[in-house]
Amino acid sequence: MLLRIVAAALAYGAAGWLFGRYLPSEPLLGTGVLLAVSFGVWVFLARYGFLVIERTAHGYLYPDQYPPRAERASPYRPYKMFLIMMVVPMAIGIIGGLLRSPSLTLLLFLSFALLLPAAVMVLTMTDSFLEAVNPVRSLQVARKIGKPYLVLCLFLLLLLLSAQQAAELVLPRLLARPLKAHGEAIAVGASVQAIGGALGVTFGLAFCVLGLIGNYFFMLMCVLLGYTMYQYADVLGVSVVGPGEVRTLGRLSSAAHRRRVRDALIGQMVAAGEIREAIDLIAEDLRERPNDLALHGRLHKLLLIEGSAPRIADHAERYLELLVSTGNAREALPLVEEAFARRPDYEPRKPELVVPLAQAALAAGKPKLAAHLIRGFDRRHRMHPQIPNVYLIGAQLLLESRAPVQQARALLQHVIERYPQHAAAVEARRLLQRLPAAAAG
Repeated sequence: MLLRIVAAALAYGAAGWLFGRYLPSEPLLGTGVLLAVSFGVWVFLARYGFLVIERTAHGYLYPDQYPPRAERASPYRPYKMFLIMMVVPMAIGIIGGLLRSPSLTLLLFLSFALLLPAAVMVLTMTDSFLEAVNPVRSLQVARKIGKPYLVLCLFLLLLLLSAQQAAELVLPRLLARPLKAHGEAIAVGASVQAIGGALGVTFGLAFCVLGLIGNYFFMLMCVLLGYTMYQYADVLGVSVVGPGEVRTLGRLSSAAHRRRVRDALIGQMVAAGEIREAIDLIAEDLRERPNDLALHGRLHKLLLIEGSAPRIADHAERYLELLVSTGNAREALPLVEEAFARRPDYEPRKPELVVPLAQAALAAGKPKLAAHLIRGFDRRHRMHPQIPNVYLIGAQLLLESRAPVQQARALLQHVIERYPQHAAAVEARRLLQRLPAAAAG
């Protein structure tokens, strides 16, 4: 954070130096450069400031828990805030001019200043310009916080005054020599370039110092706003997912932070009995991350709580296919057991899933589940290429169940004779070689 503050201050200083240098000869150019750089630096700082507010509100209370940059989280908040700062005062001025009431204009400006912190909170929570510019929405936030909101406004005002006092304390001492050099250049009738150079140094130094002081107090305001939201997270509807006052090391990326916030919000919905709303949130996340196994697992649990049989069956098939395709067939076995409990004649929607699931069931010590999976497969899918593997699994099940060895031998020989080029025939030959040892055992 400190490096960001210093970098912004140096940019302000460079803009001030250019402004002062071109002020005597080309004032429009110097002013344009100053305005452009100032706006760019403000956006640069505001993006990170909103991130500080958001992270602090969610329970990350130490600077070392913030990411090193604003990443891609809500990049348009600074522009929306800039519009609020421009549109609302202009609207107040127009209303006051039309009604010709200085008292009303003053009252509206005071109300705007008083509700501005609440508007920043609303923009942080909703990322919506319309919500933030709505005075009713900001008033709701202020009322939820209660009387401490006025204390927050007082502290923000004190920070503004402190920044002004710091500038008044530092600038006169720091600018004494550059101002003296500028006065001497004018007194001796120096050239425009010399006067511009002296002005450039003066303005560059002044803007750099003002930027350093202003940026530092600006970040303090952001932290204060975020901490207020953290303290009143329950009434504001903010999900606290950070460690709070417990100091931890390491930073959390914006993507990981958003997942934590989403998970916390879903947990709150489930606790409140809003199962369908929680399901809709997870389904929305799955549209962006369709292969996220954790999301699928959470959605399946919520669907079981909801109890809609068609939705459970449909999602179970999609989840089952994803687990098998990612090499997690063993983790899919509980889904298969649930499906058999709902419907004894269950079969996976895609027949090619039967063999990896049955093999996983055998490896997990669940021969009955493997037998359920392969039972009748060769009759239902007479030409399926997985039939040799099904017969092989059947022979393994016979050996597992201590059935007569002749039954397993006959099945293995059938695989070798009927499907000699299939990979299952190789495994069948290996098992046949071990059959005497298995029979002795």
